[in-house]
Amino acid sequence: MTAGFKVGQAIEVTGTTSNNGVYTLAGVTAGTLTLIASDELSAEGPVSCVVTAIGQPGYPWAKKIVGAAPPTVAMVADTAGGVVQCALTADSQKQDAALFMDDDRRFLITQGVVFEARVKVSTLPTDVAEAVWGLVGDWADGPDNITYSIFFTADGSGLIYCEKDDGTGGSDQSVTSGVTVTNTDWKVYRIDCRDVASIKFYINGVRVASSTTFPYIATGANATLQPYLGLYKATGTGTGTIQIDQVRIWGNRS
Repeated sequence: MTAGFKVGQAIEVTGTTSNNGVYTLAGVTAGTLTLIASDELSAEGPVSCVVTAIGQPGYPWAKKIVGAAPPTVAMVADTAGGVVQCALTADSQKQDAALFMDDDRRFLITQGVVFEARVKVSTLPTDVAEAVWGLVGDWADGPDNITYSIFFTADGSGLIYCEKDDGTGGSDQSVTSGVTVTNTDWKVYRIDCRDVASIKFYINGVRVASSTTFPYIATGANATLQPYLGLYKATGTGTGTIQIDQVRIWGNRS
């Protein structure tokens, strides 16, 4: 029954009354699949259902480089499994160094999208620089100027913020997660959009900013986003570096 499933894999459950959806495996033993703590199931059963492993679609990634220095987006040499690093330089100029999908937006929030990334802020941002990772609409000059977005941010203090903007009046939200990182901390960050009336943020499987409700009101094209992971500064000599080990995004087809 559980042959072929792996810890950390995304699975799709169908055929249930109230638990159809996409989940992540925390454990796999003979006859038992265990979900991560942030994936909650409603009580029902016994029930016969279908569990399907979700493959990797291989969407096209691109670099976003702004600045004459220039900042960089590149693989880190000799890292097991591969790590991408985005880095700003100390040159006094506007810079953007990010991994994104070149405005090829493929993830519709209203179809229960979940974004998950393993990230390390290996050089905490200085001056006005900030690190950002999550989902955004079309690229704009500065992640905070992208009208439609849901992401994590970090500044020089290492404090992680949860942010959302859906373009509706008063919808621009920025709330502290209560989690502070150092430049050695690898953490898994998740944005769960399966309930668009209350989008949830998790760090290492623990929900953060839980006292704030993050609704996403926009629909259609304005709810169709792309991943963005990188650093930005509008001006000045600020620096910063983030490393990206893994990015996973999934959701329902319709």
